[in-house]
Formats: sequence, C-alpha cells, structure tokens
Amino acid sequence: MAMRSASAPAPAKYLYVFAGYSGNAAPDYHAHSMIRDSTQPSDFIAVIDVDSSSPTYAQVLRVLPTGASGSMPHHTEMVMPDSGWPFAANAHLIDATYLVDVRNGATPVIAGTIDSVPGVRRPHSFARLPNGDLLGTYQYGNGTVPGNPGALARFTREGRLVKATSSVDAAFAGQELRTYSLDVSPTTDLVLTTSVPMDPAETTSADVAQLWRLSDLSLLRTLPLAPSVGDSSSRYPFEVRFLTDGRSALLNTYYCGFYLLSDLDGATPRVEPVLALSHPQHIGCAVPLLIGRWWIMPVASTREFIVYDVSNPRQLRRVGALAADSTFEPHWISRDPGSDRLVMTAEGPKPAVRLARFDTASGRLTWDPSFRERAGAPLGVAFDRTTWPGSASGRAAPHGALFSRR
Repeated sequence: MAMRSASAPAPAKYLYVFAGYSGNAAPDYHAHSMIRDSTQPSDFIAVIDVDSSSPTYAQVLRVLPTGASGSMPHHTEMVMPDSGWPFAANAHLIDATYLVDVRNGATPVIAGTIDSVPGVRRPHSFARLPNGDLLGTYQYGNGTVPGNPGALARFTREGRLVKATSSVDAAFAGQELRTYSLDVSPTTDLVLTTSVPMDPAETTSADVAQLWRLSDLSLLRTLPLAPSVGDSSSRYPFEVRFLTDGRSALLNTYYCGFYLLSDLDGATPRVEPVLALSHPQHIGCAVPLLIGRWWIMPVASTREFIVYDVSNPRQLRRVGALAADSTFEPHWISRDPGSDRLVMTAEGPKPAVRLARFDTASGRLTWDPSFRERAGAPLGVAFDRTTWPGSASGRAAPHGALFSRR
C-alpha cells in the first residue's frame, strides 16, 4: 500500500449534498426545480457519513434546512475550500447563495448568504480563488439592455460584493448572453464563462464562451461556437475547464459537442470543434471532472460516465465508461481530494447519490460497492425515501455535492 505524504489530505469523513423536496414529481433532471412545488418542506443540506470505518457509514446523519422551499438547490463548489471557509451553495430560483460552515463536521450551519448584486439575478456557478474570494455567474440582467445579458461578480470569502461586470458585448448586441458556468486560471489572469439558459421556458441563448481578465473582471472578448452541421452538438455551451497550461481549455455543450479553446492569452484566441457524440443518443453532457489528463463526462441520456484521455486535446481518446442503470440520470460529479473516490448525483425517477473509484494511472472508473445504506440495498444513498433525520419525508432531488476535507 502506498504511503500518504504528510502534506496530503486524509480521506473525507463527510459528504454534503444540496437538495430539495420534489414531491411525487420526477421532472427533467436539469430543469427539475423550475416546476417544483414551493409548498414542500424546506430545502436542505444533507450530511452523509463517508468514513468507511464508521458504524454509520453510508447513512444520512442529519439535514440542515435552509428555510426556503422550491428554491432550486443547484450548484455548490466542486471542492471544499481551505482554511475552514464556508462553502457556497446556490439556491437558483430565489437569487440566494448560502455560505455553509462545516467546521463542526457532522453539524454544519448556515453562516449567511453572499451579497445580492444590483441589476442582475439568477446566480448559477461559483469558483474559489487562491485568496479565498469567490467568483459567481449571473444569468440575467434587469431588463434594461436588449438580450438581458448576465454578469460575472467577485465576492470576499465572507460574501461581500467586490465588483460585478455585465456580460454585455456590443459585438453581440441583443443576443441572450446567459452567463452559466465558469473556470479560472490565476496563472494567466483569465476567466472563462459559458452561456446556457436555465429557465426551460427560454430555449434560445447565444452559443458562446466569454473570456475575462481575472484581476479587474474586464470582458476581453466573446468567442462564438460555429454552428454544427447535421446535429445540435454546438448548442448550449455548458461547462468549461482550463487545461494545465492555463492558456487553453476544453468545453462541452449540453448536446455533447467538445471544443478546444486555445491561445486564450494571445491576440487571436481560437475555438475548434474536436469531438461530437452521435445524436440523438447523446444528450445531457453535464458537469465534467478534469483530473490530470482525464476528462470524466456524465451523459444523462445514455446513463453513463465516459472517460477521455485529453493529453492531445485535439484528439480526445475514449478509454472507457462507467454504466449506470436506467434509474440513474448522471449530472454532477466531484472528487475527494484525499482519496480515489468520486461522488455522483442523479435526479429523475430514482434520485440518489453514489460513490465511484477512479484510477488515475489507467483511467479506469468503477462503482464503489461498499457505499450502500444496508447489505443488499441498491448502490448509493437514496433520496427518494420515507424518512429523513429530523425532517419531513418524501422524494428529494440532490444536485451539488462535495466532500469534507477536514
């Protein structure tokens, strides 16, 4: 067995999952809470024991109510912040982002919310900067600019607003710039954002990525994706991740097109299609995880997690896939920094949270068979359950999830 270095984090003990009750409905996994009944009990953070030596392993220890219902519990941060800072959890429909303090491990508390941003609404994704500050994306303005573009904002670790910049671009006047996901490259002072509408009633948006300067949140340029021929793979630029050089990035669309963004710190950044999965089989390429040279892609329609070797980002090489069953619609994935474990969440007809193991040497991804609520039970922890600790019963939709590093 390999020895862990003294500086390496220990395996996580707790998993925090942002979820909300959805009654008997089993709506589309991505638009789920746009139609959720706000008369349901409070949305919540579920605390799950992921310490394999614990007698309560794979059990929901408690839930932390947020006090709001029908808020659309959505993205958390991907990795727990360092230094005991609270993590961000976005309640999309009520324009709120909670700061969740987990210093007491199994007993988290809501430490507050981040400031509202004048003139914009519908926060979506957040990224942590090295000094603890947060960057957040906002989908909509206040309706005074044609196209109602969103924005990018910066906050202190305590949630105080530092600065916000509109996504408006005169070269794309009137287009719906629905600022969605983001990634940050501090080494090159760059930020990338994508454009996707969360509201299922709004089906149009600009198929672009936007490049920003991190230090002052200046919008540098808007990078359009050329329309694909014969399919919809260029629609809805969903998630983006900087590669190790900080000058290039990979982007996946909701319709499973993959694009290389290169020369981002130069005068003429490029956007090149590098892969398009077959249609109509592949729809719902969601939140990827990039670990070294491996890109792990949840695909909702085919109920699988595809692993690509992106060593050559112009020639993505599929090395394998982890299949889920028909009840599990993959969407979210994040990593335990102290082990080989990944967490996957799924909404849909049988909402659940599962763990998997990832071999960074081979790219092999497997389910963790030990992570189940009892012997003989299905894999993972069910979120369609009759009882919750100290809370009302019923189906809940899990979305953002992250491991405790404490």
